[in-house]
Amino acid sequence: MNADPSLIMAAELLEEILDQSAPADGALRRLFQRRGSGPGERGRLGDLVFTVLRHKRLLERRLDPLLPPEKRLTALVALAAETLAASEPSPPRLDPSATPQERCSLPDWLWESLVSQWGEEEALALGLALNQPAATDLRVNRARIQREALRTRLAALGVDATPLPRTPNALRLSGHPPITTLEAFHQGLFEIQDEGSQWIVPLLAPRPGETVVDLCAGGGGKTLHLAAWMGQKGRIIATDTDPKRLHQLSQRLRRLKNPNNLVRVIPLRHEGDPQLKPLAGKADAVLVDAPCSGTGTLRRRPEIKWWLTPQQVAAFHVRQCALLDAASRLVRPGGRLVYATCSLLRQENQAVVESFLNENLHFRPVPAIPALASRGFEGIYSTQPYLTLLPHVAGCDGFFAALFQRNR
Repeated sequence: MNADPSLIMAAELLEEILDQSAPADGALRRLFQRRGSGPGERGRLGDLVFTVLRHKRLLERRLDPLLPPEKRLTALVALAAETLAASEPSPPRLDPSATPQERCSLPDWLWESLVSQWGEEEALALGLALNQPAATDLRVNRARIQREALRTRLAALGVDATPLPRTPNALRLSGHPPITTLEAFHQGLFEIQDEGSQWIVPLLAPRPGETVVDLCAGGGGKTLHLAAWMGQKGRIIATDTDPKRLHQLSQRLRRLKNPNNLVRVIPLRHEGDPQLKPLAGKADAVLVDAPCSGTGTLRRRPEIKWWLTPQQVAAFHVRQCALLDAASRLVRPGGRLVYATCSLLRQENQAVVESFLNENLHFRPVPAIPALASRGFEGIYSTQPYLTLLPHVAGCDGFFAALFQRNR
C-alpha cells in the first residue's frame, strides 16, 4: 500500500520548520502556491503540521524509543492523523503518567520559567491554553465604518463576526474565512489584529495633533492603530531596523492612502541611529513594541517553542533594555512612553521595566488598568501597575505592557 502523500508532505514541512528554515505559516503558504492546493489539501496539511507542532512532546511519548531519527517525524505525523481522524479533544490521548511539561508540550527550560513566574497550577493552565488554536480578530477602522455596520456587511458575505465586549472596536470571527480577499479589507474598513494587541495603543492614548514615535514599527499593525486613534491628525514617525517589515508597512499605508501624510517611515541601522537625534525630547508619546521571544503567540506560532533557547531570551533582554532607553530619550517632559511585548517571560517584561526605572528616575510608572478603563477598555484585572494578558484568562494572545510618564 502506498503511503498517504499528505503525511509525507507534512513530515517534509515539519523538517523544514523545525530546522528553523521558515515559520510554519510561511512554509505552508509556499507549498500551497507551488502545488495550487485547494481548500481540502490546505486544511489537511495545516491540521497535520500544527497538531504536531502544538503537541509534539506529548505525541513523542507514544513513539517506539528504538525508532530511527529519520523516521520520527513521519511517525509523529501519522499519530497526528490518528488524533484528527478520531476527532479527539486536544491534547491527544492524554497519558495520566505524563509530566506537566509533557502535557503542555513545552521544553523543560520554558516550563520551569513559567512555573517560577506563575506557580505550577497557573503554569499548567497557561501551557494547555497555549496549545489551543487562536481565533481571528479584527480591529474596525471607525474612521470609515461603525462596528455593527461592518458586522452586518460581513454577515451578508457569510462571515460570522461577534463583537468583543471589552474592546470597543474588536470583532472575533467564527472559523478562519479568507478575510483578506474581501473588498472591505482592501477598502481599509478593518485590520486583522488580536484583541490583546488592540489594548496597547489605547494605553499610550495618542491625541490628535501630537508627535508620536513608533520605534519598532515592524509591519505596521500598531502604526495604523496609532493613526486611527489620532483621528488621522498629527505626525507619526515609524521606524525599524528590518527593511522587509517596513516595506510591509509602506504597502499597508498605500492601501489606506496615508491620510494627511500622517505617517513618515524611517529605516534605522540601530536604536542609536543619528536620524533619531532631531526627535530627542520632542515626542509627545513613544511606543516601543519590542522584538521578543513571541511566547505569548504560541497559539498561532507553536514552532517558536521548539526554536527558542534561554540564551536567545537573554539576548532579547539586552536588546529590549537598549531600545527602551533609546525611546526614553525621545520623550518630552510630560510625555508618555509605553513598553510592550508579546512575551510571557519576566526576563523580557518586568525585569526590563525594573532595570529602566532604576536608571531613569525622571520617569514614573502609571497604573495600566485604570488608564485603560478610563478609555473604555474594561474587564481585565491586574494587581500590578502593568498590563499582563494571559491566554487562559483573557482569551487572547499573551501581552505585557507598561505605561510611563516623564516628569521632567
